[in-house]
Amino acid sequence: MKNLTILFVLLYLFFTNCSQPVRTAKEEDDGICEINIISNISNSRKVNLSDIASNIEYCMLEFDKKCLVTPDMSFYGSNEYIVTINEAAHLGVTPVCYVFERRTGKFVRQISRMGGGPGEYLNIISSFWDEEKEQICVLGSNGMYIFYNLDGTLSHQTKIFEHFAMRFVAYQDIYAAYLTNRFGDNKIRIAFFDKTGALVDSIPNNRYWKKTQTWSAWSADCWLYNFNNELYFKELYCDTLYHIKDFELYPRYLFNTGGRAVPYEIQELGRYFSSETSGIINRYEKYVNIMKILESSKHLYFTIDYRQQLYPAIYDKTADNLQIMLPVSYPMPLPNDKRIPLCGFENDLDGGLPFWPQQMISDKEMLCVFAPEELLELDVSKITDAKLKNVLNSLEHDSNPVVAIVTIKD
Repeated sequence: MKNLTILFVLLYLFFTNCSQPVRTAKEEDDGICEINIISNISNSRKVNLSDIASNIEYCMLEFDKKCLVTPDMSFYGSNEYIVTINEAAHLGVTPVCYVFERRTGKFVRQISRMGGGPGEYLNIISSFWDEEKEQICVLGSNGMYIFYNLDGTLSHQTKIFEHFAMRFVAYQDIYAAYLTNRFGDNKIRIAFFDKTGALVDSIPNNRYWKKTQTWSAWSADCWLYNFNNELYFKELYCDTLYHIKDFELYPRYLFNTGGRAVPYEIQELGRYFSSETSGIINRYEKYVNIMKILESSKHLYFTIDYRQQLYPAIYDKTADNLQIMLPVSYPMPLPNDKRIPLCGFENDLDGGLPFWPQQMISDKEMLCVFAPEELLELDVSKITDAKLKNVLNSLEHDSNPVVAIVTIKD
């Protein structure tokens, strides 16, 4: 059955790419849905936030030397709290985890600290938010996944199945992790393991590459997430979003890029460098990449990277409708300390900045983060919404970031 499914997908991709259909999506008998990107990207347009949201609120995070926050940290939200985590995978960054009150922005506590003691972490390489249990998990360089409750207490620790399993989610009573193909020879793509670190099952890796003497792959370019107690997965260069069932991959959505997917031969070579020219180039500029995916019961939110522009896109699952928004250009290569220009929904709810979700809080709420200097560019005299005016009047250039939270319409 698995081989027949794979054969069907390959034949389907071949014929759809040859004929280049103009439909937005097509529902197949087995539930696979095609989202046509390339035939809709030329129709990008402004989309109002009020089309999908009923309300926007702001959380001004308390500013103090004991809780300094930057916009490039990871942000997670619950009904009561905002959590910020500084993932310090490179030198010069101190790993920290802060908890703030969602309603007031008041600093509540720091969770654990860097160190070698019980419940402490030597580093934070990546993090994960368990929405159901309201727990933070950090991947520390001490070889453990460490779970903390929001009251600061240690819940439990789990042995790392493989050190470079950077993408990691809790799934039912086990864990699922995407294994970074560091040396190009990983035999496992996704590992399922228990609290002891013992392998329960796995999805094999069939994507091998020859490691050079000077380079190896460290990043985890994938999206692995739990939605409605179901597990979903997409790799950066793959045009398919999969549903994981019974430890196997089943195609769920096919992103039709019209044959503009990044060729397999150059996927592992890195984005911004050319040994042929001994200079910096964007070797993927002419290809279409489907970037970070978020999901609610009604929508898929994702971005399209094409010709050095980012296009926010929203796919309505029930109405079978794809809307691609106006793009923004970004510099090449993108500096580590430079944020991509703001893009996304036109904020017609209060006249504020464009909104694009960075994390889902629940099926009804999502958040994004604004740097103070971005908000301070707004003209207060032209803002009619009292809540937003209060935020702008209270901000300074060295304030902590502001978290915007949107309530999704029913």
